[in-house]
Amino acid sequence: MRLIGEARIQQAVAMSHVDNGMHVFAYPLEAGMLIALGVSAEAPMRPEDILRRRGAELRLFGGWLPALFNDGGIYVVRRLSSEEEEGGDELDSQLEAALELLN
Repeated sequence: MRLIGEARIQQAVAMSHVDNGMHVFAYPLEAGMLIALGVSAEAPMRPEDILRRRGAELRLFGGWLPALFNDGGIYVVRRLSSEEEEGGDELDSQLEAALELLN
């Protein structure tokens, strides 16, 4: 939530590293926010693993779109509405789902 707030205030992309080696990006949009969680190219994860997990549980993971960055990093991306951006239980559960998808 802090990262989303920083991105909104600065009107710029905010990035943070999580203890487990994941990276989090927040990109402010005119209406809402784009959030990306992922791992660097050095992580022992393959894009097909994420696609398989996502496809197996679309109801839980369907809102997160897989992305492969130019540097080889693997991310899941979601566009938050202005209401979701303000936080709450829904955002927390979505972020937990993204972390589960990447683990």
